[in-house]
Amino acid sequence: ICTGHVHNQVNMPPWELPGQGALSGFRSRELTKGGGNGAAGRSNHLLMDDTDGRIQAQLKSDHQSSSLSLGFITRVEDNAGRKDPRGEGFELRTDGHGVLRAQDGLLITTEARPEAARHAKDMGETASRLKAACGQHDGLAEAAAAAKLQDGGQDQALVAKALEAQANAIEGSGGHASGGRFPELDEPQLVLASAAGIAATTTGSLHLQAGEHVALTSEGHTSFSAAKRLLVSAKDGIRLFALKSGMKWIAGNGKVQIEAHKDRIDLTAKKAVRITSTTNEVRISAPVKVVVNGAGSFTEWSSAGILHGTLGGWVEHAASHAKLGPASSPSSPQTYEGCSPSDSKAVAGGTGTI
Repeated sequence: ICTGHVHNQVNMPPWELPGQGALSGFRSRELTKGGGNGAAGRSNHLLMDDTDGRIQAQLKSDHQSSSLSLGFITRVEDNAGRKDPRGEGFELRTDGHGVLRAQDGLLITTEARPEAARHAKDMGETASRLKAACGQHDGLAEAAAAAKLQDGGQDQALVAKALEAQANAIEGSGGHASGGRFPELDEPQLVLASAAGIAATTTGSLHLQAGEHVALTSEGHTSFSAAKRLLVSAKDGIRLFALKSGMKWIAGNGKVQIEAHKDRIDLTAKKAVRITSTTNEVRISAPVKVVVNGAGSFTEWSSAGILHGTLGGWVEHAASHAKLGPASSPSSPQTYEGCSPSDSKAVAGGTGTI
């Protein structure tokens, strides 16, 4: 049985003595042809640092500078020992690839549990916020359905049901505390939670993909800002609903263009509908007929002529009247440069090619 050994020029102490006496642990050297103890040699170390007020533990490999550091993190790279302080807490880092994998689910959170209070998966605040978000989603879905914007039980209501199922799976049920089994994460969900905020940034592109739904829920504003265009493409339709306040669509420059390529456009308001041009004309054109109806009095304009009708009086004011020969100003039919029928079928079939 070997209980110790004496250091010499071949078996050097892991870290310099006596200056690094607070360090203990194991430091190995790479088994190269030259013996591994050269200045350029590489090491692995398991280190306990008992420096007063600055204790730490490290597991480190010089290969791609991969390490796990816990406590008062201080750089230890060679047998010179402690160098510059690098922060407090924990750091798992590498110059190579990194993978964090958990088959049964993963919680990443900044919700505090001082001195490891409660069990490891405890996420009461997170589950509560997710439940509240489900309720908000469901409530506004019901309001949109009541306004006839969405189909009851469909559209956003389906999303709300999926969110509720997800929240239930995250909160979990059952468990056996005395046996070390706790309820959270019934499914292999990845949960990100923060007591302050979550920020994601990249110099490239950011892509979120879901095989089912993507839901955004905010108790405050939801804001989008794009330095170029905001592009939205939906296969089965776009529906927008504001419960309390109105909607505004403003183009700071350029025109506003609204088209229905295969059906009509309906504009309906409980109160007045106003169309105003502040500097130019208002033009209404149709290739078949224009009908204006106000409380039963009407006028119809078509190629067959102009027809007026009223149950009341007819009053005209003019400086003069002139009746000339026939004339017309044919309307120019709008042409669309959209997808051809075959291309539309390709998109509907999910081929992804036009």
